[in-house]
Amino acid sequence: MAESLDLSNCDREPIHIPGSIQPHGLLLVLEPLNGCILQLAGDPERILGMQAAEVLGAPIEKVLGAAGAALPASCSLAGQGEPVYAGAVAGPPLPGPLDLSVHERDGVVILELEPSTPGAGNAAQLLGRIRAIGSELEAAAGLDELCRRAAAAMRRLTGFDRVMIYRFLEDGSGCVAAEAGVEGLPTFLNHHFPASDIPRQARALYVRNTIRVIPDTGYTPAPLTPSVSARGATPLDMSDCGLRSVSPIHVQYLKNMGVAASMSVSIVCEGALWGLIACHHGTPRLVPYEQREACKHVGQILAQQVSARDEAENHAQAWQLAAAREQLVAALAAAEVIETALLEQGPELRQLVPADGTAIVLGQRVVRFGHTPGEGEIRALAGWLSDTQTSDPWATDRLSHQFEPASAWRATGSGVLATTVRGTEPLLLLWFRAERIETINWAGNPHKPAAPGELPGQLTPRKSFETWCETVAGRSRPWSAAELAAAGKLRQALLDLRQRQSLRELNASLHCALADKEALLAQKDLLMREVHHRVQNSLQLVSSMLRLQGEEIGDAAARASFEEACRRLLAVSMVHQRLWRSDQIQAVEFGSYLRELRDGLVRAWGPAWADQVAVQVPAILVPTSKAVALALVITELVTNAVKYAYDGKAGSIDVTAKPMGRSMLRVTVADRGAGIADTAANGFGSRLVEALVRQIGGEISARSSCAGTRITLTVPIGTETSGI
Repeated sequence: MAESLDLSNCDREPIHIPGSIQPHGLLLVLEPLNGCILQLAGDPERILGMQAAEVLGAPIEKVLGAAGAALPASCSLAGQGEPVYAGAVAGPPLPGPLDLSVHERDGVVILELEPSTPGAGNAAQLLGRIRAIGSELEAAAGLDELCRRAAAAMRRLTGFDRVMIYRFLEDGSGCVAAEAGVEGLPTFLNHHFPASDIPRQARALYVRNTIRVIPDTGYTPAPLTPSVSARGATPLDMSDCGLRSVSPIHVQYLKNMGVAASMSVSIVCEGALWGLIACHHGTPRLVPYEQREACKHVGQILAQQVSARDEAENHAQAWQLAAAREQLVAALAAAEVIETALLEQGPELRQLVPADGTAIVLGQRVVRFGHTPGEGEIRALAGWLSDTQTSDPWATDRLSHQFEPASAWRATGSGVLATTVRGTEPLLLLWFRAERIETINWAGNPHKPAAPGELPGQLTPRKSFETWCETVAGRSRPWSAAELAAAGKLRQALLDLRQRQSLRELNASLHCALADKEALLAQKDLLMREVHHRVQNSLQLVSSMLRLQGEEIGDAAARASFEEACRRLLAVSMVHQRLWRSDQIQAVEFGSYLRELRDGLVRAWGPAWADQVAVQVPAILVPTSKAVALALVITELVTNAVKYAYDGKAGSIDVTAKPMGRSMLRVTVADRGAGIADTAANGFGSRLVEALVRQIGGEISARSSCAGTRITLTVPIGTETSGI
């Protein structure tokens, strides 16, 4: 019994391959290459005046005459999808005019023929009626009035006993939103129907085929002959066939309602099945083809009006929610700490998304506003959401159906909308809606929509459609698309604000770190300048003592050694003097330094040398770590030139320096004297020069002749060789 009552059987019924048609028309399946008829369904003798044996295998020209010869032009307009109306065909050998439609499916051409039915009015009349209905629907004040006007207009257009506007709900069930009918009929207005009444695959076909006509529910299906064509072993897919035979369950369903004829027109909004215009009649009723086309246009007009009103309503609600969001975000943006301000602005969250209560979960902290579940319940809900839900924002109007513990607090939390703002400490925002107990009128018992049939797994629809009242609990007012969008936009705004706050905090930390660094550097510079000052004073003191002691020495060679020591001390002392006076202690401006060093040396050598030593060095920064050694080397080279180049007399000496790229410095000391003797080249000064050059990683070369001596020094000094 349980297997036979499995309502998923309805969803699995292969209604697209019934293998038969409604017998008021004729279906022909053609081989597209030669136009020969592969299959047929219906009564060819009544419609074509030919026996089935004459039709099968015959070319379409033989069956339809001149109309068949012109058929390729119609086939060129057809494609995979809704049939194309090829017009009314008449003339020999046809016994009467036929409405012909054509489409392609799985490599075959499908023709559908129905006897033309007079009395629908000419095209101009139908167009005028459609235009009038469109104006009437456009003038409707709201959705309810729109549906009422549409039902009344469709009944005037078709003459059916009852016309209903049937709206699908989120769970697949439906509700009659409007109804127009003859007096005395029981009403289904505001009655609900379970989702199994129109199963999933039927709803999909309603999107694909926007009109479905059943002229007589008492018909006997006309089978396809042969059941499978010679082209393949698969049944013919009749998804797009207007004559397609109806599910036996649905036929019995209509009979149980007392319906002898029906027509359903789809209301498709943005690709989704919003509802149906359902037309019922107590006796069999054919709907002429032109009238069907008019009904399809009315369905499209109604769908456009429904979409326009939904869009306008969503836009108005979104605008209202956006104003509340902007006000909240502006208040948060002005705060130093977003989370603290959000806790203070908690009541305003209920303005952003209308709710009975809100809660903010920040780490282990829970703050509630309004009517909400308890703190422990909210913690449990937060954990469940974190473990199970991947969409954000997430919402439900029946929380206890998914989270069983919520059954205990349906009064405050039957509906919930949640969104999470990611970050170092996740921030969860919750909106709660209370339980809304309501009474739903069903057209029959929704819990017994079908009964077991005679065969295993077979279902028969319920026989009673009398009002069956049900009290629904555990549900809240549903969340709208605009409300979900508002929560999502708030989440993004809070994410942006938290990121900005993090950047502000990071910038503040960096500012403090930089300030500390600057203070330490300033303290270091002050200390280093003091060290350089003291070293310079000490060197001057030592130099003065050496000079005084040298004056008392009678030996000329010893006195000369003392003087050389004084000059070396002078070179070192001047580096420290410049560092003490400079704002920059990591490097020395080498051009100015060499000129000062030159002036000090010249004063010691006497007035004859005043204009003889030329220093041509641009403003170059040399690291302090190499400036002292480089200065000592240049001092030794210049001193050697003074002593040996001109035999003790004054003569020109040129000191030049030039950057080589960004990391090397080339220094040249040149004179025009008689050259350096070997004894000078092997003295202490020369050995000191070589040692210092190795210390700073440089290279030195010398060229000496009777025309003078030229010594070139190449030193790596990093990227600081750029001028200042």
